[in-house]
Amino acid sequence: MKLSVSPVAAVIVIFCLASCSSTNPRYIHNPAVYNASFFRQQGDFKLSGAFAANPNNLFSDIDLDSSSEDKMDKNLGFDVQAAVAVTDHFMIQVAGMRRFEKDRFNDDDLLDGNQSSKINYTRSMIDVGAGFYTAMGASQKVYFNGILGAGFGSSKSTDSGIPTERGRYYDYKFVKCHITPSFNFFFTDNARLSVAPQFSLMTTSNISTNYTEDEQARVGYNTLPNKNKVFFEPSMLFQAGFPNVSWMKFDVGMHFATNPLSSTSNEDAPPTVYENRDLRSRKFLLSLGLSFYPFEGKRK
Repeated sequence: MKLSVSPVAAVIVIFCLASCSSTNPRYIHNPAVYNASFFRQQGDFKLSGAFAANPNNLFSDIDLDSSSEDKMDKNLGFDVQAAVAVTDHFMIQVAGMRRFEKDRFNDDDLLDGNQSSKINYTRSMIDVGAGFYTAMGASQKVYFNGILGAGFGSSKSTDSGIPTERGRYYDYKFVKCHITPSFNFFFTDNARLSVAPQFSLMTTSNISTNYTEDEQARVGYNTLPNKNKVFFEPSMLFQAGFPNVSWMKFDVGMHFATNPLSSTSNEDAPPTVYENRDLRSRKFLLSLGLSFYPFEGKRK
């Protein structure tokens, strides 16, 4: 008898198997706030600042004991950005990112006798990029931007158990290259939206840790050195302004990231891309900020 398995059932099985991990996740990546530049002509310039966080547990004290949840996390930080249109079609940009992350687990995957564990991360990055922008159609209501950029950053983490203290750390530097195509929609002078599917490639160096080799293999850190990590990071950012205040815009953004993408292949099957769940990325950030365009509306 021939059995058929529906795609939905297969997805459910794969999800369940991926969720049944014997170790707590370690995070190697956090998305930056998308540096959206709504440029239309030479000399356009913008400065932006944004607060970014995952709203989940944002105002909770995750150090409190909680028997109802196996894991709690907090993820927040800020970004600052600048960009300038050098010509009517060429632009450059720069940005800075800082993140503070905390995970708490009601178990300890490195010491069985412990009741809980917590991991704290601090990340920072400076990003530079350059690219082009051009109108799509005679109405000039939609613009296409294409940016190539690179971010240079560092990540530091501490891993401790409770009540038996066992301190671990894992620090490294990284370079994150990205290609960012985007579509900017100008609905009115005071309402516009940018959609950007970003693809990133991250490499690490200068790793410093006191995890043993067995511990690194258990939690997945052994897969980090000398291997590139690919991420898909789509973003949406909406800007709203006010009449007679064209130089200032209020920003609301949603920023996503996949877990590191890996590939596998064998002689009997074509290459397959999948999410590598040994080491993970933060999946979502909501950003609120302000953008300043000092020359907006002064030139036509």
